[in-house]
Amino acid sequence: MNIINKHGWKWAYRKIRGLYCTRLTAIYRATLYSIRGNTGKFSSEDKWQKIRIRRCR
Repeated sequence: MNIINKHGWKWAYRKIRGLYCTRLTAIYRATLYSIRGNTGKFSSEDKWQKIRIRRCR
């Protein structure tokens, strides 16, 4: 039985906004996550942490 990943655009947007990123960044990165399954590396607004969200294979 396959495990279905239920993390979509809305989940990624909320996760990124919760990490103190701007709305524009969150929209862009959530869209990348929903299309590619990977946001790429980016930093939050406080600039001290690097963030990357990706799906498990």
